[in-house]
Amino acid sequence: MSTNYDNIQWVIQRNLTNTDDLKELVRGCEKIGVPYMEIDIIPFTDQLPDFDKSRQSIFYGSTTMGQLVYKDSSLNKGFFFNQQSFSIENYFAKWGSHMLNHGALVTSFRELISKGYDADKPLFIRPDDDSKSFSGEVKKFSEIKSWYDRLKMFDNTSLSLDSKIVVSEPYHLRYEWRLWIVNNKVVTASKYREDFKLKKERGCPQEVIQFAEQRCLEYTPHDVFVMDICETGENYYIVECGCLNSAGFYHADIGAIVNSVTGYFSKIV
Repeated sequence: MSTNYDNIQWVIQRNLTNTDDLKELVRGCEKIGVPYMEIDIIPFTDQLPDFDKSRQSIFYGSTTMGQLVYKDSSLNKGFFFNQQSFSIENYFAKWGSHMLNHGALVTSFRELISKGYDADKPLFIRPDDDSKSFSGEVKKFSEIKSWYDRLKMFDNTSLSLDSKIVVSEPYHLRYEWRLWIVNNKVVTASKYREDFKLKKERGCPQEVIQFAEQRCLEYTPHDVFVMDICETGENYYIVECGCLNSAGFYHADIGAIVNSVTGYFSKIV
């Protein structure tokens, strides 16, 4: 085992993590000699299970695990997230027209419904934050209204009538890629969608990497994060960024992610 990694470890959620991804995470840890452990997170739990905390931990798992780690200041150095910086509204302010939905309406369910669009008007709607409280998708205004009516009836812990959302006109996106970024450099990438259909392929065009790294010279929400980029028309745009600790891998090089993130973390703890 590398002495450089004696004081750190990966803590990987075993349940709810894709089996093949879990194997690749373990293989990545073993290849560079960093300790790891697997834990199970009970859905909707309010506490982490007991685990060895004698080392500094890098976490990978569900958003539930992430929320629990983020609240614990003794653990969250290995959870690469900041609630203020990981938001679409913040990206609009920092990257401007390089964002896909730049100029979109940042609002709430309550304010959106008050605008009274035609029932059949299609709108793209997504959360402003990185909570994964719902998936971004195109819905008719009447469907959003029905959703709003349900929210009024039930107590949802992750959504409310005043939850901040982003609303825009729908776009046709030809390709979408996810890039894993550490200290302004793209570590690996994966295509995840083509013409709105899931299509997982390792890598991305060099022009996409150049676009991402140029944006990183302007701003990053964290030293370690994922950036989703799309091609529409003849241009590239940032779709969103996300917390690497809970981001799906698609067909990325997981070993490269483990190697790069571990090297970064070993220098800051």
